[in-house]
Amino acid sequence: MTMFKTFGEYMYTLLFSPLRRGRQSLNQFYIFFKVMGRSFDQCKEALLRVREEASVLTCSDAMLPVHGADRDMLRLQGETVDNYRRRLAMKGAISEMAGLNSGIRYLAQAFGYDEVNIEPGEKPDHWAEATVWFIGGNIVLDDRTLLLQELNKIKPARTLLHLAKEQQYEAPFYLAAAIERGRQMTIEQE
Repeated sequence: MTMFKTFGEYMYTLLFSPLRRGRQSLNQFYIFFKVMGRSFDQCKEALLRVREEASVLTCSDAMLPVHGADRDMLRLQGETVDNYRRRLAMKGAISEMAGLNSGIRYLAQAFGYDEVNIEPGEKPDHWAEATVWFIGGNIVLDDRTLLLQELNKIKPARTLLHLAKEQQYEAPFYLAAAIERGRQMTIEQE
């Protein structure tokens, strides 16, 4: 099958052969399809660009604030473009699960935290209170008030969540003992 570069070339090949006879530069159908094909090609490019800009994952950086305004999510101070794009893409899942533990976990993932533990409050009559532990990960923003604000946006109850953070660092920890001529030697890392 022949691949065509422009829409005009494609339309010209659809003509039956008596209308395609003669030199292309003198053929009125070829000239018409060449001019109209240019317009159709420009329309196709514009439509493909609109399709790319309509999606949060493929839009340009200049279009992200428009998507953010549509979802009522402004870009946070210190947030990179990729993390903002990721947070905008997760907005639907976070809103769908608002008030649930899974929604809180999705929100934590949007901010770069790998693990979240949610502990219910100490008082059984305060059923909506909980402590949220953010543990480790590739942290995007490390602002406590901002995290609390975003958490309480997705929690529909009047009582607010408490925030606790635990940062885990990976480091080698050597603990060994060796017996040497009746003595015990302990090797420690400082």
